[in-house]
Amino acid sequence: MVLETVVAEGLAHLSYLLGDEDAGIAAVIDPRRDVEVYLELARRHHLRITCAVETHIHADFVSGTRELAAATGAEICTPESDAYRFARRSLREGDTLALGDLCLRVLHTPGHTPEHLSLVVSGGDEGEPWAVFTGDTLFANEVGRPDLLGGGTEEPLARQLYHSLHDKLLPLGDGVLVYPAHGEGSPCGARIGARRVTTLGYERRHNPRLQAGSEEAFVHDLLASLPEPPAYYPRVKQVNAEGPRVLGSLPYLPLLDTEEFRARMAAPDAVVLDTREVLAFGGGHIPGATSIALREAFPIWAGRLLAPEQPLLLVLETNADADRVQRHLLRVGLEQIDGILRRGMRGWAEAGLQFERIRQVSIHELREWLNNGHADDLQIVDVRSDAEWRQGHIPGAIHLHAAHLTERMDELDRARPVVVYCGSGYRATTAASILQRSGFRDVSSVPGSIHAWRAAGYPLVQ
Repeated sequence: MVLETVVAEGLAHLSYLLGDEDAGIAAVIDPRRDVEVYLELARRHHLRITCAVETHIHADFVSGTRELAAATGAEICTPESDAYRFARRSLREGDTLALGDLCLRVLHTPGHTPEHLSLVVSGGDEGEPWAVFTGDTLFANEVGRPDLLGGGTEEPLARQLYHSLHDKLLPLGDGVLVYPAHGEGSPCGARIGARRVTTLGYERRHNPRLQAGSEEAFVHDLLASLPEPPAYYPRVKQVNAEGPRVLGSLPYLPLLDTEEFRARMAAPDAVVLDTREVLAFGGGHIPGATSIALREAFPIWAGRLLAPEQPLLLVLETNADADRVQRHLLRVGLEQIDGILRRGMRGWAEAGLQFERIRQVSIHELREWLNNGHADDLQIVDVRSDAEWRQGHIPGAIHLHAAHLTERMDELDRARPVVVYCGSGYRATTAASILQRSGFRDVSSVPGSIHAWRAAGYPLVQ
């Protein structure tokens, strides 16, 4: 048997290649859009990919099932749902997929979505189950969120989820291994744990959601704890239902000299996306550029802040970052990348072109300003989540979540200086770039932000 886990960093997405070496065949479960990794794994293990399976219509990443089918001839297998708009095999409760001596048995496990299925793995038609691919139904330390469809479906789906967990999955047995579609850091669950593989027995004993004493308690606690989902989820879900465009390979990204880059900046809705580190962006950037630094959170914030119809012009730390940036963008359905600035900001500056700065304010400077009575002169903006804000914030701060800054920036006075902070300085720089692009001229960000403020022992208020 071959079982390989593929991690899509940033999205905390887990997909799997499962195969039988003797039979020489394999399935890929919940594949990401850039599928070369599965092809390479199949070649390494001398396997032929015969099916590409989706546990549900994903909302957080663009599925690679159609890409794999085009590359390998694999059969696409999905849950039964009228939402799909492309050719595939519909799987129902009790159906099986044979991979040599391995058998995948379909369980209908609704709750995260109505069509959701899980795949129970055994050694044959009559073999005992030893693993289950749970998609977004069950994670380590968490369960799937039932609120993504909206429209009043949250409570009915939460109740379905309760029964999927207690009536379908847990009866499989404590020793059954659990392979979920997401790990720690994914917004698809409120508190997903760090383990990528767990067991039903461990989750039965330690998963807080499975400790609820009743269906009512489960539903109440789950719905009360959910963070706001990223705004791009409905868009990606629609792409996956209709069938993502088959790319064939990663599109070529041209290197543009400064004059051509400037010319393309004039296109309607064009966005200059600067992926350099926050201090580098603050020190000098192209006027109007948006900062989303190439860290772990890059794809989620790119999905939140960018639209698929916007032509993207990239400013990178080095050209070696191009592959990683492009893959992140494609995974959240952002395909329109018009090119990369050749020689980056060095080339821009050496060409004698204008650049802007965002002042970097240390927590010590900010503390001194507050102590000296200058708080009324500043607009201190906290762009963290609601939950983070409730845990304590800098005195005098205004709370504007970075994901909603564009709609709420009119709550700020453009004539007064703005100082932006977050947890580490990452979202603060992104938010500061948005404010500056929108006409705020005196904008600063706070490197280190709340992490640094706490480390210095400075007080927070509730």
